[in-house]
Amino acid sequence: MHSILAALALLAMPADDGLKVAGPFAQRGYYITFMRMPTYDLADWKRIVDGIRDDGGNTLLLWVGGAFRSKTYPITWKYNAEHENVRKDFVRDLIAHAHTRGIRVLLGFTPFGYDGVNQYPLEHPELKAVGKDGKPVAPFGIGCWGYNLCPSRPESQRFMLEYVREMAFDFYPDADGLLIESSDYAICHCKDCGERFFEKEFEFVERISGEVWARKPEATIVVFPHYFSGAEVPGFGVKAAKLPFDPRWSLVFTPHSSSPEPDLIKKARSSLWWDDSPALRRPEEIRAGARRARELGVSGYVPSLEAFTFVATEAEEGQAWLKGKRQVPLGFGWLEPGDPPYDELPMRVNRVAYREFSRNPDLAFEAFKLILGRDLFGVASTSPAVDDALELQAGFNFERTWCQPSPLVSPERVRAMKGRGELTPKKRAEYRAVLDRLRAIERRHREPKVEGEKELRRAAGWMFDQWGGENGKLLDPAP
Repeated sequence: MHSILAALALLAMPADDGLKVAGPFAQRGYYITFMRMPTYDLADWKRIVDGIRDDGGNTLLLWVGGAFRSKTYPITWKYNAEHENVRKDFVRDLIAHAHTRGIRVLLGFTPFGYDGVNQYPLEHPELKAVGKDGKPVAPFGIGCWGYNLCPSRPESQRFMLEYVREMAFDFYPDADGLLIESSDYAICHCKDCGERFFEKEFEFVERISGEVWARKPEATIVVFPHYFSGAEVPGFGVKAAKLPFDPRWSLVFTPHSSSPEPDLIKKARSSLWWDDSPALRRPEEIRAGARRARELGVSGYVPSLEAFTFVATEAEEGQAWLKGKRQVPLGFGWLEPGDPPYDELPMRVNRVAYREFSRNPDLAFEAFKLILGRDLFGVASTSPAVDDALELQAGFNFERTWCQPSPLVSPERVRAMKGRGELTPKKRAEYRAVLDRLRAIERRHREPKVEGEKELRRAAGWMFDQWGGENGKLLDPAP
């Protein structure tokens, strides 16, 4: 009851500035993979930053590796030549705009792997990391496919230092620091790395950190606990290093690749919890993420708000049907490639959820629904309309992955499932049932009274348009 009364009080209050609200987290905002969103220009990104402010955020983890026009290493951006920031560099202006909105920007990259960095071995194959089988690693990536490097090789260390110096000192010196995101998919198993891989990686991390702090002592540098904890690193079969920890570092923890370390959290300048709930899941999971962050005692909750728009050159997630196609951000197929998805109603549901639950993880869900209704429908909000918005949002994220839209909006994905023998009678029935519920939403809002209802009807109607003609037969009961 207390949470509902508090929500009612909020409805009567003017909106605050998004930065002075009480709550358990000093750092709030989002992690966004800028390099995998090539279609958005400066004006689009200013809107995105303004949205972070609207959501009560003060932090943007902006993954920039592979998306700036390096003069020293052009191989790092050639794959991304269509990226708006590669074509006309604007991140410096974006950082300046973020600062006017009270948002600090940390430049993200992965040492010795992932976007941009993993292109260097295309010119220097001798630097490829070694797999567990003793052979050079196979290509891997998301959008940007290449090879992770061996950090024991002096040339790999030199390349990483020069590349990040160029990004942080020459291109974007006004950024507020770095996010050094240790790889979550592979390490090097050569005779010089192996059990000592994270010690080798740390040589670069320690050196670039020192150089950044020498120029900007107040800079925030977020690293993973793999250099200090000595614990088993998820998925790699090796233990983390146990090296001295400088309390100037900040730490980030994730459910899949970096387990929380209470002792390190106490020592760190700040500490962040990341998860994928705003990008892939529902408000219930966002609330759970905020509660988990508070339970861990971290100072910030900065989850993913990623929405890819790259053209897949490989079979992403092993899905051949994706190759050659532009990624559809968040599954919102009515958008043009240059239209950011974050102001569309299904995503606004999750943004309101993040704003409210990061302020108050104990907010009752019914109280959240009152606030959500105000945001989406204003004074015309009704409980059934809010339920419809939640149902629609869940539909777009139903079985969605990082690279595949929900099967409910993608007959191509369903056709590929059928070809692999995965479209079982149970799956067909499940999809039909969800689509029937969403069809009812479209029908209920055919005479919309407010803009929010128009958006509900448009999104639901677009979804059903995908299932006309031959596509509709995919979900017919099997004979």
